Amino acid sequence: MAEIRPFRGLRYNPEKIANLSEVITQPYDKITPRMQAEYYDRHPQNYVRLIFGREEDRYQESLDHFNRWMQEGLFLKDAEPALYPYTQTYTIEGNPDPITRTGFVCAIKLHPYEDKVVLPHERTLKGPKQDRFKLFSKTHKNYEQVFMLYGDQDRRIEQLFEAAMAQKSLLEATDELGCIHRVWKITDEDAIARAREVLAPLPVLIADGHHRYETALALRDYLRPQHPDAPDAAAFNHRMVTLVNLFDPGLLVLPTHRYVIKLKQDFERAKAEIERYFDITPVVKEELAARLKQNADRHAFGLYRKDGSWLLLLKDEKVMDQVMPTDPHQIKALDVSVLHNLVIEKLLGISKEEIESYIAYERYVDKAYENVDSGKFEIVFLMNPTKVKQVEAVSAAGARMPQKSTDFYPKLVSGLVAFDVSPGEVLPW
Repeated sequence: MAEIRPFRGLRYNPEKIANLSEVITQPYDKITPRMQAEYYDRHPQNYVRLIFGREEDRYQESLDHFNRWMQEGLFLKDAEPALYPYTQTYTIEGNPDPITRTGFVCAIKLHPYEDKVVLPHERTLKGPKQDRFKLFSKTHKNYEQVFMLYGDQDRRIEQLFEAAMAQKSLLEATDELGCIHRVWKITDEDAIARAREVLAPLPVLIADGHHRYETALALRDYLRPQHPDAPDAAAFNHRMVTLVNLFDPGLLVLPTHRYVIKLKQDFERAKAEIERYFDITPVVKEELAARLKQNADRHAFGLYRKDGSWLLLLKDEKVMDQVMPTDPHQIKALDVSVLHNLVIEKLLGISKEEIESYIAYERYVDKAYENVDSGKFEIVFLMNPTKVKQVEAVSAAGARMPQKSTDFYPKLVSGLVAFDVSPGEVLPW
């Protein structure tokens, strides 16, 4: 099912860039205007100039910078096709011991979702896809990865790469969040062939990067008529991804909390509507996150407004059969479905078409409180994270969660390896 191939990675020349940490960035969709300015100031060849420029035509800016950096030898293209094992070592609040997540970077053959080879789990928005298509069609490069999951309980691919990963890494960088990123290179044909065999019968699940994957499909469909003789192994028929095993002990999902920018109705009326379906308990904000976590096995939410905070517990989950009568139980059972379909849409009257105008997203509880207290947003709903096994179950059922339903942590940073999908570029195997 899943068909992977090695590729000749594009990357910074270590003889030109001594400290890779100065040029890597967070993914483009996580870059705020402040972060963009900091990246520009950090290094004159920072990767932000390729993925999220600030000139009037940032797509041409990206192309111009990349071409110049290749001519100057700042970027190089590996001589041999390779798979690139990739680890991320990080710490989280409440756990002082470092955690390592392990995956590998490869090119995966593109499939539309209906083929059931690449499985999505979230809905996407039009704006980001339009933006990325303009970048991809101008540059013919995958500058950033799509984060995908596969399920192999025996962890056979990790065992194949153990010996190589015991050696010094090819690349190492530390991002602004303290996460250490290390990359190796596997060119051994036997190891690559065996990794391909492991993946061949398996579907893969998009964990993060639905917009990038769907844009790659759009680019493929755009280029195919222009190059009708291109072989199946043409690079533009593929997408650069990082694959991580569902059974990797370092796999972590964080919650994404929901702001309501402005309620359509008076708050007390909205609260009364919510109280029809939820037990509502006042909780001081300092204890709200802890109480939410204690109720992770129930449909629990925190509700914060600058004049109060409450714990919400769904009274009867059977209401979801009325709210989502045609959806599979795997998606009706999700907290994010309860929040979006019951609370946001039914009780607050915010339709799916209005989501981008009324709802915003936040990872950090303290920032959520700060932004509500400042009046930037009217209220925030705090959430528990979606479980990895729930994501897998939803995808297997062919269902889709609302956007921003999962926040796999840490993010795959940008600036380690890129992939050339120019017409004429053909992959081996």
